[in-house]
Amino acid sequence: MGRSRRKYKQARAKVRVGLPKKNPRVLKPSFSVPPKLLQSLAEEPQWDDQGTVNHNYSSFGVLSDPNSLTDPSPIPQTIDSGSDLEEDDLKSALGKKRRDGRSALPQPLTAMQRIHIGRLVDKYGDDYQSMLMDIKLNPMQHSVGTLQKLCMRYHMYQNKNPLILTK
Repeated sequence: MGRSRRKYKQARAKVRVGLPKKNPRVLKPSFSVPPKLLQSLAEEPQWDDQGTVNHNYSSFGVLSDPNSLTDPSPIPQTIDSGSDLEEDDLKSALGKKRRDGRSALPQPLTAMQRIHIGRLVDKYGDDYQSMLMDIKLNPMQHSVGTLQKLCMRYHMYQNKNPLILTK
């Protein structure tokens, strides 16, 4: 049976693009080797069976870890949490234990957070469960724990402008 004209037209491409024909006998190289690499291949390094893989890779000029862009065998430089080189503010920002044992002060609220939390505090005071249920004033649907933390930060920086930090 014959095929319907509608199906034939739907299956056919709307626009036929004329692409240049490729000559199957002409092969282009997939990449060109840089001249410096060609010079380095003149003296071919041999794989050392007694050496480590990292050492052999470095003799070939290849990184053992392609994700590291630094030294092929990096030695991690870590500062322990009890180091005196870091100040307490830096330690608290990095999540390490401070010398005095306290945690860092919470950050002040942003301007929009102050507006939203201020409306909730004005209406409900310390009733966090009612704040949770109010979907108009609590559009982000913060949990009770999050609301407690936000209200604590609101009361802590209530009379201070967070943009002007004074000591």
